[in-house]
Amino acid sequence: MSALSEVTTLIGQRAADLEKAREVFTSETRAFVNGILAAVRRARSEPWAQARVRIDLPREIEMEGKSAVSLESPFARCQLRFRKETTYRHIGDVRFGIEFEEAASSFVWQITLVPNARYPRMDDLVWQHLKTAPETTSTLGAVHQTKANIVRFVQRPVDKDLDGECAFADVKQVLDLLLGADRPLAEAVGIDQEELL
Repeated sequence: MSALSEVTTLIGQRAADLEKAREVFTSETRAFVNGILAAVRRARSEPWAQARVRIDLPREIEMEGKSAVSLESPFARCQLRFRKETTYRHIGDVRFGIEFEEAASSFVWQITLVPNARYPRMDDLVWQHLKTAPETTSTLGAVHQTKANIVRFVQRPVDKDLDGECAFADVKQVLDLLLGADRPLAEAVGIDQEELL
């Protein structure tokens, strides 16, 4: 007959502490992302718009469960829109929040661009723009995930150095970068450069 392992025994004895820790984690990360979203709203009148690019901020954050862990990941999903003809079309999402990163086996603060499937070249064009943009001062953890067609602008570990000020600065910098990306976004959605003039 088999006996229970030390890990199982420890978890059995600390179940209440683990449950409380999960509640604290969920509550604090939700409040953190909500605070960043509120600060972004205060920084500039909504929607964020410039030339042909517009970013619509969500009313509230979303929570997503991960299969690898039982904790939820809070994030905000901003809609990236581009004016084609007379209407602003939804061309992708800018996600920011605290999410589980399987490669690191930990939670991280990250900001990503997830283009709509209709615009498969957008990530390539935005990545090139990011690498050449003079206003880009910090691209902490910037990676072009070509297989997933995603641009990750920022990734920071969830540790004592992560605070609201640096997270807000990350989001503001990325949103400002995208507002100034009208040329690569126009190319991604199929607008000639002459039409931008």
